[in-house]
Amino acid sequence: MPEARAPIVVGIDESPGTDDALRWALDEARARGVGVRLLYAYGSDLTYDGVAIYGTLPMPQSDDVRVHAMQVALGIAERAATLAPDIEVNTDIVAERASTALVAASADACLVVVGSRRISTFASFVVGSVSAAVSVRAECPVVVVRGPGATATATEPGAVVVGVDGRPSSQNVLAFAFAFASRHSIALHAVLCWRPDVLAEMVWRPTPPAPSQADALLSEALAGWREKYPDVTVQSGVTRIHPVDGLVAASNAQALLVVGRRGHHEMAGTLLGSVTMGVLHHATCPVAVIADVPA
Repeated sequence: MPEARAPIVVGIDESPGTDDALRWALDEARARGVGVRLLYAYGSDLTYDGVAIYGTLPMPQSDDVRVHAMQVALGIAERAATLAPDIEVNTDIVAERASTALVAASADACLVVVGSRRISTFASFVVGSVSAAVSVRAECPVVVVRGPGATATATEPGAVVVGVDGRPSSQNVLAFAFAFASRHSIALHAVLCWRPDVLAEMVWRPTPPAPSQADALLSEALAGWREKYPDVTVQSGVTRIHPVDGLVAASNAQALLVVGRRGHHEMAGTLLGSVTMGVLHHATCPVAVIADVPA
């Protein structure tokens, strides 16, 4: 397990999403009192239809490639020093695929932060194979920065939105969400999305409210956390809507969306749960992915 003072690892490259990821990581490092490790990997990730495939490919060996990588990484390090001169920043450049390097680095990190690729002038984002692969295989929490998110310094401070499904193993997800909210002095909104009623959606009958046991599940999941973090203002709610739609809507203009993943297996890196992948593709704020069972 990573030490308490382990750094935040940031995956960097030349994509526009790197600056958002860097700013987010520096702010979180200041709140945690830890350093930042910038990791530039100039190998190639093999993908099929946007999904990472794990195999063996020759790594680039050209001196020109490494020199260019060094120039890019040093430029980002200088940017970090300008943005946060109070944060210790180290830079590593490795001739590996980004997903492989970031997963390896996660063993000695408290958090891995990666950016998303902008795909239009309307600030839309797409989750690349690296983000997906790292999210499912990392040994520590992963934050995919999909836009800067709301901050405590904004006129309307954003909240932490956490998806709750009532499973006992989701306590890791709540632990991360409450700790983040406490560090940043912001509110927490716990959301349990009950699956939609198919017949009601087809207009065969009115949509019934979420069953009473859903409220009980949510209350049970939050039991103890309010007492452990009395400084955190907690709101909670149950809604009958698909979890992806519900969590994306709830997290709009918020500081962070926290969701779980159900571990990984030896061939993973290929699939995340459908809800986790859905919010990674559609959320408009940073998304934290937390392993909610032992990896």
